[in-house]
Amino acid sequence: MLFAQSCRAWYSTRLCRMHASSWQPSATMQESSAPQCWAADMLYYATVPAGLESLVRDCIPKGSRLIRSSGGAALIDCPARPKVWPDLFTNVHLVLCQARTNEFGPILRVAEATASTAFFAYTHPRQSFRIRFMKDGHAASVPPADLARAEALVKRTGHFRPDRVKAELEFCYILRQDGNAFYTMQLSRERTRAAKGMLRPEIAYALPLFAGVKTGETVMDPFSASGAVAQALKAFSAKAVLSDPEGENGALKCPANALSHVKLRTIDHVVTVLPWLLPKGESMDAFYAAVFSEFRRTLKPEGNVVILSGAPAEAEKAACSVGFAADRSLSISFEGKKLSIMRFKLQS
Repeated sequence: MLFAQSCRAWYSTRLCRMHASSWQPSATMQESSAPQCWAADMLYYATVPAGLESLVRDCIPKGSRLIRSSGGAALIDCPARPKVWPDLFTNVHLVLCQARTNEFGPILRVAEATASTAFFAYTHPRQSFRIRFMKDGHAASVPPADLARAEALVKRTGHFRPDRVKAELEFCYILRQDGNAFYTMQLSRERTRAAKGMLRPEIAYALPLFAGVKTGETVMDPFSASGAVAQALKAFSAKAVLSDPEGENGALKCPANALSHVKLRTIDHVVTVLPWLLPKGESMDAFYAAVFSEFRRTLKPEGNVVILSGAPAEAEKAACSVGFAADRSLSISFEGKKLSIMRFKLQS
């Protein structure tokens, strides 16, 4: 009871704003046995593929403030409800309260004492809901009494009805390895699930974002078979020049090392998934050198090349051999394989 009263007193004397220090604990917080809590209206917790956290700042909704991005997630403060969330994010949660704890009990108590009702911006009464408990990115089980408490809180504050099988809303208790805990409502998003081996929407979106693609620019993808990059480019309002050695999914059938249909220095960015599994007997060095030679011929002097590759050393060697310089790279994991997102610029 004293803990709940102290949380209410804390909440009533502070603005509903999230401070940048909240993600990483201070020494005082680390030493305290009681969980620390903060609150904010329109505070969002968004998950992002590991390795792409540095790109979050470049795509958050206009007027928003990035508080922190690390460990496969970002905390974002928005002055109003965003209309659209970029595809870089796997899931987006509206934060209702948070605490410093590694256990579900304390975050439950904080939620009962201080949880925001900002979820009304996304819901209507009598919708069905269920509770999820997540620890370190995986589903976790809790005692039945804790689940009942969590459901009672949602019924009391939102007038929703529980449905553990097929719910319209999901309220989540999330524990992270860094000691941060969140009580959230997960926002439903219509996402196209990529087939096995196909590029996930988050990674496809990251490629033009990493390239710095702007509205009206011309972007070439010479390995566009899956169509994932072309789909991602729609969000950037860019003009796509698409081809593929196999001519799949309506793309122009054209070898990537002989792009005769593309005029000299007309491309602002090359954004593509560079193949790293070639037919038996084909030289990767020769193929890559020919491909990057075509990139150099078609690219504007101030343009850049961004590739996703499973053979980064070979790609960099070929690029540098024809006049490119490695600019920056990101490491990610895709279906259990380590891949690199690499950016190259023409040497001056």
